[in-house]
Amino acid sequence: MEDILPNIRHLLADLQTAQDLIMAEADPRRRAALIEANQNRWTALRDAFEGASGGKCWYTECESPGADNDIDHFRPKGKVKEDRRHPGYYWLAFDWRNMRLSCQRANRPRIAPGARVAGGKSTHFPLLATGVRATEPGDDIRLEHPALLDPTDPGDPILLTFLPNGEIDLSPQYRGNAVAEAKIAASRLGLHLNWPKFVEGRMTLYNIIERDVERGKREAPNDYLGMPQASQAFKDVIGDLKRRLNPRAQYAAAAKVYVESFRDIWWINDVVLKL
Repeated sequence: MEDILPNIRHLLADLQTAQDLIMAEADPRRRAALIEANQNRWTALRDAFEGASGGKCWYTECESPGADNDIDHFRPKGKVKEDRRHPGYYWLAFDWRNMRLSCQRANRPRIAPGARVAGGKSTHFPLLATGVRATEPGDDIRLEHPALLDPTDPGDPILLTFLPNGEIDLSPQYRGNAVAEAKIAASRLGLHLNWPKFVEGRMTLYNIIERDVERGKREAPNDYLGMPQASQAFKDVIGDLKRRLNPRAQYAAAAKVYVESFRDIWWINDVVLKL
């Protein structure tokens, strides 16, 4: 997240001013009202957050051109669904490091088509069994061990893989790891990672990549030595696959998994995945 800092530095004073107001208010009701009254302080982060991801939701990598992305508080600001006595992480209400860019499907409570229970992050913040929940400003949040995948934690996105049918799954190398399995289980519903539209989009992407690979196989030279004489059609395939792997492209993480599934083909391994 530190890469975003230069683009939001001009907003930090406003965020801190609002946070100071919150911390000075002891009454929970008035404090909650102050938080909501100052929500424009965190929505002002949206442009910079979208710029960092190419407009994609940080949780699902989807684009939502027809609706504004939410600025989600990773640790909920007002209440915590899993602990009715918790006051919410009000002391982080205006801390930009506690915020994530989220599409509405990942963030808002909804029942997915065909499902029986609601998912979506909303005010949920489940912990792993090893976690100790912070309940006041002096508590150490590093002891919490969140169950939901955090897109800003380098150790979390690597737990995900994507199946050709578009669904998410646990990366094979982490199978049998209780922590990894628990985080995927919590996030599958808690972040709506298998919402039908996301599944459909990733499955479509797999089919497109598969067709790209078939086109490339028809045009590819026999080995790397033949690259200087490669046809334009083959170079177009390389370019198309590279564009799908661009981190700013929709479902780029899934694209990487899908392209890597063909790395036994020499030009996928030696050209597409190494450029």
